Amino acid sequence: MKYAMCPNCGRRLCKGEPGTKVEIECPKCGENAVVVIEDNDMHIHKKPPLTDKPIHQHA
Repeated sequence: MKYAMCPNCGRRLCKGEPGTKVEIECPKCGENAVVVIEDNDMHIHKKPPLTDKPIHQHA
């Protein structure tokens, strides 16, 4: 069992076994994160909030 912590404030978000893949919002600070737990590794990435407007990049 592994515990995932918020990359922004450090609050414990969830626990899981290898194969766990979840998108979660921290109840303390509101940061969105993606948690992926593998056999020997765990990845926690900040996830930008979804918006209704398309994102445009200017060259």
